[in-house]
Amino acid sequence: MLLIRIIILFLCTLSLFAEEEGFINDPGPASETVKEAQDEQVSSLPADVTLTLEEAEQMFLKNNLSLLTARYNIDVKKALIIQAGLYPNPNVFFEQNAYNPKTFRYFDFTPHGSTVVQIQQLFLLGGKLSKRVQVARLNAELSEYEFYDLMRSLKYELRRNYFAVHYNKQLLTFYDHSLDALRLTVTFAEKAYEQRAMLLHEVLRLKTLLLQLEKEKVEVYTELKEAEATLRVLLNDPRTKTANLHTKIDDLLLDRVSVDALSKDKALNVALEYRPDLKKAIQNIKLGLAQVELQKAYSYPDVAVGPVFNRANTYIPQYTGFTASISVPLFDRNEGNIEAAEKDVVARRADLEKLHVEITHEIEIIHRRMVEKDKIYGTFKNTFTRDYARLADLMVENYKKRYITIIEFADFFESYRTSMQNMIQLQIERIEAIESMNHAMGYTFLRIQ
Repeated sequence: MLLIRIIILFLCTLSLFAEEEGFINDPGPASETVKEAQDEQVSSLPADVTLTLEEAEQMFLKNNLSLLTARYNIDVKKALIIQAGLYPNPNVFFEQNAYNPKTFRYFDFTPHGSTVVQIQQLFLLGGKLSKRVQVARLNAELSEYEFYDLMRSLKYELRRNYFAVHYNKQLLTFYDHSLDALRLTVTFAEKAYEQRAMLLHEVLRLKTLLLQLEKEKVEVYTELKEAEATLRVLLNDPRTKTANLHTKIDDLLLDRVSVDALSKDKALNVALEYRPDLKKAIQNIKLGLAQVELQKAYSYPDVAVGPVFNRANTYIPQYTGFTASISVPLFDRNEGNIEAAEKDVVARRADLEKLHVEITHEIEIIHRRMVEKDKIYGTFKNTFTRDYARLADLMVENYKKRYITIIEFADFFESYRTSMQNMIQLQIERIEAIESMNHAMGYTFLRIQ
């Protein structure tokens, strides 16, 4: 027994000594590492980034990788204009005898050795150089129209997803408010059931409605995250890679956007003036015609001329002469390439005509849909959602006081949920129709914000 007490006393003394020396409860490097990791984890939590539509567009134009690639492609095509204007390099020919049997010399550079020097310069005839530069210049202009057409499509995708984030957040707010009210109602119903004041099927009906709302909220949340992911790719900014994106939109400005000022004929005229894909099709025809002229120029033979010097290998020593060479267009006059270029122009003109028809039908369909969506929204936007929200709170209180039955309450709540969903969906469809109109015209005529 005495031995046990001595051992316990020794252990206590050792423990106190360890604490005083810092062996126990010493943070040490490992604890500091853990603390740094925790601090880093806290700092790496997603931040909130709020962007206006204008800020998002500026960020998109600056950072989008597809646009950067298209800009570099324009620079590539412009560099090819320089290359197309360069003249062929002169051709230098040199010949030296390896062994002279008369002088018994290798590589005899004396006056008795044979040395031949010839220089030839190729001259392009038929205007090949200028026509080649014209084709390269038209190609560079075509790449610019391709850039603007790509920007038009990506900008439409950006704005569509921006508004999708905005309205899906509104829809989530609606679900959060409805779920809070419905959860309180379910809790009240469960207590009433325990007190034998409510039937089981009534409680189950409320729980089924609650489950349905929670399931729909998850679907809306998924759509929101998909829209945010698309925005992050389009923006390509370090601040938005892991941040929670928030929109900054004045809903009153959205409501004030008037589509009456844009008639179908005016929209078509704007599209024919600004659509980059239409300009690209016209540019393709110009490029095709330039290709025809270039192929016709290639039917003319080129001439190579230049001086020649021969020291001891001709009928007189120190011979100086002039050379000229030309290919005789006897069999090949480039007929096949000329005909192919001409047929290509015909095909490109058919593509332009087809695009005209497609733009006309596209404008007509989108304009009609935009006017219909705006008309329906204008009918219900003032009182519909506000009256329904007030009535929803009143119905919850009436149900708790047993003024209405479970069937009446559940039917109303399902109607309320469906109506609010349809109203927000109508807002989305109206904005998408307006944005589709701007996209179809190739010009932001209806400015939302």
